[in-house]
Amino acid sequence: MSFHYALVDDLLPREEFDRRVEGVMETSGDLYDEPTAAMIVVRDLGRAHVKIRDVGTGSSLSCFFGKVVSTTSPHEFQKGDGSTGLVADILLGDETGQVRVVLWDEKAQAAGEVDVGEVLEVIAKPSPRLKGEVSAMAFRKAACEISCAMSPDRRFLPPEPVAELEARVIEIGKVRTFTRRDGSEGRMVEAVIGNQGETSRLVCWAPELLEGIEAGSSVRILGATRSSKGDGDEYQLDEKGKMIPLERDIEVPTTGIGKVPDSGFTSVNGVVRSAGPLRSFTTRKGQPSSVRNLTLSDGSGEVALVLWGEKAALDIAEGDAVTLYRVQVRRGRDGGLELHAGRGSAVVLPGGEAEPVDLEGIVIPTATGACLEVAGDCHPVGGDLPMGRLVRVRGRRVRRTILPAEVEVREADPAGARDRLARFRAGLCP
Repeated sequence: MSFHYALVDDLLPREEFDRRVEGVMETSGDLYDEPTAAMIVVRDLGRAHVKIRDVGTGSSLSCFFGKVVSTTSPHEFQKGDGSTGLVADILLGDETGQVRVVLWDEKAQAAGEVDVGEVLEVIAKPSPRLKGEVSAMAFRKAACEISCAMSPDRRFLPPEPVAELEARVIEIGKVRTFTRRDGSEGRMVEAVIGNQGETSRLVCWAPELLEGIEAGSSVRILGATRSSKGDGDEYQLDEKGKMIPLERDIEVPTTGIGKVPDSGFTSVNGVVRSAGPLRSFTTRKGQPSSVRNLTLSDGSGEVALVLWGEKAALDIAEGDAVTLYRVQVRRGRDGGLELHAGRGSAVVLPGGEAEPVDLEGIVIPTATGACLEVAGDCHPVGGDLPMGRLVRVRGRRVRRTILPAEVEVREADPAGARDRLARFRAGLCP
């Protein structure tokens, strides 16, 4: 019963779990065997077995049945502490979908005892890296039947080499660092690219390849691979690849809002008719993030727009024209369509002449981010500025936002602070 108790060990002690299992068996007149009775107790505690499409949702652990579609042999890798580990994969399926189950160390050794077509009962936790992947905490063979497709979904196939690709670079993200399995540090950058046929995410493991490439330019990409992920297709490029600028312009088409598909990804442009405040929240992984709700319209219709993460903090207000690429189409709570822009999406705002600025004021938080309060006026400001402090900012203003080049923290001015507070109170009173 240890297998099923692992699903509820945070809810009750083992002795109580065993007692409930025995009670279910006695009540059934010994109709239920011990594993079945254990499953009933787990279900009554709200941790029932789920279908593969629901794996990774709800509690941190999931228990499910799946038929073995494919397996890989264990292979060694170097851990961060210098020791050698083992890893193997099993692809499981049911009538609702497929999931890759990763087996580590001693569990990986057991992968050789699993045959295609067998059914496994698995307890797993979601992978922190990939959607559609879980790490096995425990698994065992099960005596039940499952009907499912025995060919791997496209997203589980190995990356496909792409000899050459011409595309427009729509948006380039910030260079990020990551830690490899061997403990070394690497760098990567994500971009959104598109052409007449598609828009896709590009993951570049050699950020230097994008040096000198600006958003809006057209390029020829050599040596990339293409794979299908849970949130759409993706290209990857490493140090062996190349990005060659093109002189001609590659257009990326958009769809009228009235013709947005019911699902999948799309690209649209329109005018912001309403813009709600920025709201902060904590993700399931415990990370801070933001969300903002807007309404976008064009001559063909109107649609709800939801911005996530860094996209939510963009300088967007009512009346702004905006173009969005590779946004996901979902059904909202009211059944209507919604466009969701987050990681892997691009939000393009009309450019403007950069205006030099030299201002002094108090950095204050607002619903849409940090602002510089100057003589009663609020100026949106980028960068990491000290909240509540008097600062002098030199830089440039692009659209409404000040992009600091130099920030000088000034000594507090009590009299000035009282004046600002008085003006602020006056603004609140009719």
